[in-house]
Amino acid sequence: MLGVVPNRPLDAPPIPVGQDTKLDWEARLGTEFIRTHAKIDDVPSVTDEQIRFYRGAAIESAEQYTGLMLAGQRTVTEPVEGPARVKLNATHYTHKLQFPVADGYVYLYGGTHINDNVTFRVPPGARKVKVPIRKDIIDMSNCCDPCSSWAVNGGMLAAYRAGYKTVDDVPATVVLGMLQSITWCIEHPGDELLTQRNRVETRAGLAGLQGSNNIAMISGALETWRVIDPEAF
Repeated sequence: MLGVVPNRPLDAPPIPVGQDTKLDWEARLGTEFIRTHAKIDDVPSVTDEQIRFYRGAAIESAEQYTGLMLAGQRTVTEPVEGPARVKLNATHYTHKLQFPVADGYVYLYGGTHINDNVTFRVPPGARKVKVPIRKDIIDMSNCCDPCSSWAVNGGMLAAYRAGYKTVDDVPATVVLGMLQSITWCIEHPGDELLTQRNRVETRAGLAGLQGSNNIAMISGALETWRVIDPEAF
């Protein structure tokens, strides 16, 4: 029998949030490719399990340093309310999403009217979206009040599928930094404090023991990853 489907609340996301889809990194950064890069094709003491573990750690590290979602795709939601002031007769404002959009669909919701909730298209991999101004009521708040919370599209949210569609869409610079991190872990088990000149440092001066155990920095991966975000310079 046919039943009545209740209307979805305006403040409820139009798509399920938190669903994960893992990317197949073996197709882009396989164990054989890592062995060739690290020149350990004939070193049986480094097992495939170790390499896969190092690869997983490198993916997590790259996510933290670049702010990208690399392990897979996830449905996320984030606020997209605009600034407190916009230009006269402005119809939209630009918002930078936290992650790239995987499938090109961004769902805007959280408005006070059903017409405020819309779906619009962006190129896959885009992070900047033009959000239409839906709530533009007269601002009666004190302009000199630093605690004033009024904003254009106040309370509006965006839901989207975050991450990259396939591993082939991940920038090569990100993959190169991951290779640097993995290679360093293979060559240095972590039982020695090394400087970036690849020299065991045994001296301890007034400043203490010299060297670093920061894998991302000492392997060079950090310098490779930082060019991904132009705002980091």
